[in-house]
Amino acid sequence: MSAATITGTLFDLDTFAVHDGPGIRMTVYLKGCPLSCAWCHSPESQRAAPELTFVADNCVRCGACVAACEHGVHVITSDGHTLQRENCIACGACAAACAHRALAIKGHVATADEIVARAGRMRPFFEHSHGGITLTGGEVTLQPDFAEAVLRGCQTLGIHTAIETCGACSWSVLARLLAHTDLVLYDLKLMDDAAHRQWVGASNAAILANLERLNALPGRPAIQVRVPLIPGITDTPANLGAIVTYMAAHELPDLALLPYNAAASSKYDWLGRDYGLSGEPQSAAQLQEWAAQAATVGIRATIG
Repeated sequence: MSAATITGTLFDLDTFAVHDGPGIRMTVYLKGCPLSCAWCHSPESQRAAPELTFVADNCVRCGACVAACEHGVHVITSDGHTLQRENCIACGACAAACAHRALAIKGHVATADEIVARAGRMRPFFEHSHGGITLTGGEVTLQPDFAEAVLRGCQTLGIHTAIETCGACSWSVLARLLAHTDLVLYDLKLMDDAAHRQWVGASNAAILANLERLNALPGRPAIQVRVPLIPGITDTPANLGAIVTYMAAHELPDLALLPYNAAASSKYDWLGRDYGLSGEPQSAAQLQEWAAQAATVGIRATIG
């Protein structure tokens, strides 16, 4: 199958990212994820299909969406604007009619060739900054044909490639992508399996097994373990200590500590969902203390 006909569903694309690998990067966000992390910073990434978002603060109740929608999704009364989301087919008619950017469709289809061509136009920026392209999500392994075609095409152009993965996939799928990947950003959240099931919605057994198999692969890509720091859940001394001990035992020396970002809660509102967590970002002093503790066992920890 040609890369011109292989398609993927994206929910965003950032052409000037600086936190998803080295240098300036083009980060491509793929839709769909097998996990259901309670703190997910991109809830619009979880469903594989496009979906409607509604920013109530932008709505002036003009009624343009009501007129445009053929499925009775929008109801505007004196009490406000409500959505019958069960009727929505994500056709985008209401979003196109909304002049105030209160409505949008998260999720669009692109071909692998389109993404590779766009990355190719950014090669001068990549070369100057030692950057490249990063495929993330959602979960990149849920769209393996598209991801493999993009990674292969970018490597052919001499562009550095990275993927971010939760590791919750079959080894055969992950291995397909590794052949065209220079850097793997590997998410670890919780080492205790019961806690992982509680907060992430799945066992971590396959995630750890895939990481260990990746680490043992001859000529493997570089690996950075990334830990989202969720107050009282993943940032506990027990969990962070277990992660650092695991990394040292498996000779995985590169760790990124990702501070908590409470801004995600607004995205849940846009999707008509509840965000059940609360907390404050970790202090700079606390982050530096954790990084220093990791260094005592040979782990290089960066913040952010």
